[in-house]
Amino acid sequence: MRNLWRTIKIVILLLLIGVVSLFVSHQWKQPQQDFSHTLKVLTYNTHALCMGNKKQAQQMLAYLNEQDADIICLQEVRVYKDAQRMTLPQLRQAMSQYPYTYYDFKRYNSRRQFGNVVFSRYPLINKQTISYESQNNISSQCDVVIKKDTIRLIVNHLESFRLMKEDLQLDTLSVSHFKQSTLNQKLHSASQLRQEQAKAVKAAINQSPHPVVAVGDFNSIPLSYVYGKIRWGMCDCFLEGSFGKLGNTYKKGPLGIRIDYILCSRTLTPITCEVDRVSYSDHFPVCATIGW
Repeated sequence: MRNLWRTIKIVILLLLIGVVSLFVSHQWKQPQQDFSHTLKVLTYNTHALCMGNKKQAQQMLAYLNEQDADIICLQEVRVYKDAQRMTLPQLRQAMSQYPYTYYDFKRYNSRRQFGNVVFSRYPLINKQTISYESQNNISSQCDVVIKKDTIRLIVNHLESFRLMKEDLQLDTLSVSHFKQSTLNQKLHSASQLRQEQAKAVKAAINQSPHPVVAVGDFNSIPLSYVYGKIRWGMCDCFLEGSFGKLGNTYKKGPLGIRIDYILCSRTLTPITCEVDRVSYSDHFPVCATIGW
């Protein structure tokens, strides 16, 4: 029982630290304004494109078009062959104002595809998937050509817990029961996979000949190994461009947590960053303007 209460105290402490991290910005500074170039990037986990609800998906896509971002990076995009739901041609038509696209899908079956999508106003070249172990999750990289400059874009949807409602219904609140539960097994398995995925993503960042913008759903909080590994040596646009605003990006739970990020190389400068609390998905979109 003593060990159980110690565990509960640690969890409460971590939650309190997480709450504080929602409010505290890393650097309280006014951004410079003398940039030769700026790039507006939006990242959004679409919750399987509104879980197949075509009307809601259309509303989400209309919202995305209104944001006037230069690059839109979407995770958990699910498109169907069935016209009653969102199809790939319909998705392309809805986002037709973006002439350059990158679809990096993992096919589930003949009925649908699922993965990352990038819509861009600038040419996208050198498209490829970052190799790591996962059945469902994926990281994608491509180079964005902006006049005479090139930015490497890395879009991530790292390993999900894939928890079901029954996983959270423990019969008894005990350490021994938790250790034997499916919940514990899923948490441990996903955590191990994410750590290896983070190493692969960081290797891709380190090998880039160009400045990097790394975005997406890391499925990890700012206190995690995964976030620390990928962020090392880079700027977190929210911390440097939000000026103390709330940063929760996953809205389930009483306060939500921050697991979606826009990071950039230190040769780039975060100017602004916002989390927009719209209700199309179980995540909130993050949008940052980056200058150089």
